[in-house]
Amino acid sequence: MRARVFNADLSCMPRLIRVVVRRGRRDEGSSMVEMALVCAFVYLPMLFGIFQVAYGLYIYNFVCAAAHQATRYAAVRGANSCTIQSNFVDCNLSPTGSTNPQPGAGTALEKYVQSISFMGIDQSKMSVTSTWFSRSNNNLSGFSIASWNTPCTAASCNAIGNAVQVVVTYNFPLGIPGGRTLAINGVSKMMISE
Repeated sequence: MRARVFNADLSCMPRLIRVVVRRGRRDEGSSMVEMALVCAFVYLPMLFGIFQVAYGLYIYNFVCAAAHQATRYAAVRGANSCTIQSNFVDCNLSPTGSTNPQPGAGTALEKYVQSISFMGIDQSKMSVTSTWFSRSNNNLSGFSIASWNTPCTAASCNAIGNAVQVVVTYNFPLGIPGGRTLAINGVSKMMISE
C-alpha cells in the first residue's frame, strides 16, 4: 500500500513542475514595468510641454492686453488732455515726454506697463516701444482716406487725429535645456482722441 501512494506522488511531480514553470512565465509584472517606463519617458514630458504651452498662451494674452491698455493710455493723453485737468498724470504725452510725469525711471508708457501686474509675470523680461504716427489724407475718387504710415518724433505728434502704436515684448523662457527664450510681442495702434 505504501508503494502505491509513493508511486502516485511521483507521477504527479512532472505535472506540478509544469504548472509552476508556467506560472513563472506569466507577463503580469512586465506590463507594470512597461507602463512605468511609458509614463516616465512619454507622458510626463508631454504633460510638462502642455504646461509650457499654456503658460506661453497666458504670457501672450498678457502682452496683448498690456499693449492695448498702454495704447489707450497714450491715446487719451493727447495734446488737449491737460486742459481737462491740469494735474492729470502724464497729460500731453508725446514722443518727447509728458506733463506731470510719474516718478521713476523710463518712459511714461514703460512705467504704465510695469504697473500692470499679472501673477507669474516677470516685469524685468518685458520691454515697451512706442511710435507716434502723423495722419495723412489721400483723396481717392472724391473720398478722403486717412492713413497713419509716417512716423513722427516731434512734440506735436500727439495732436488729435494722429495715431500711437505700442509694442510690448516679453522674453519668454522656454522650458528646454540651453536657456533659450522666445520673444512674444503684442502690438496695438490707436488714434489719439483727446
